[in-house]
Amino acid sequence: MNLQLQIQHIFSGLAFARPLFYNYPQGLRFELAEGGSDIERFLLAVSKATAVCRDLFAGEQSMVVCLRAHSNGNGFAHRDVLRDLRAAGIQIPARRSLWSQRLDPDDWFEEHQPEYWLHLAFEAPLSLLQPVLWCALADNPGTIRPSPCCGVYLFNLNQRLMALPYDDRGMDVVGPNHDVLSLLYRQHQPWLLDYDRERMDASFATVLH
Repeated sequence: MNLQLQIQHIFSGLAFARPLFYNYPQGLRFELAEGGSDIERFLLAVSKATAVCRDLFAGEQSMVVCLRAHSNGNGFAHRDVLRDLRAAGIQIPARRSLWSQRLDPDDWFEEHQPEYWLHLAFEAPLSLLQPVLWCALADNPGTIRPSPCCGVYLFNLNQRLMALPYDDRGMDVVGPNHDVLSLLYRQHQPWLLDYDRERMDASFATVLH
């Protein structure tokens, strides 16, 4: 089970492009947080993201989770990530795919210190959806814990779709499955980000008529 190759093939090498919504040919961008305190915003974001992802994974028993973290080659720096995942009830299974991507030298912090993106992908039961989304959206470790401080990508490889909850403000959902994206577009109209609504309407509004 080489999850790296599956992800690369299904999403044409664009799964980890940022910002995902603008780099992928078709997709949806959801607005998650609204007004209120940090806690109120965070809890609403988790609730909305969970509702969208339950529809994204409808009929599935599991999902593929990919964690993405920046590294300067010091593996010990990621022990805190694993600790926070365990605190959220997420255990990394023995069957997993691990790979790295070297950054362009122009993006290194120090000239002679190579830097990488580390990717760890594994299959997880859908019962862990909400804890995984919690970890994805808890980008303020001073306020919300546990907060693994890494990118969290969710994949429905069977349906050729993926979700990137990038912080408590929003979540991108993309993939080559136009039919399911159209369904999500109709089901969650009120949560689509108005700023990008014109772009989404161009891809999916015709299905409303």
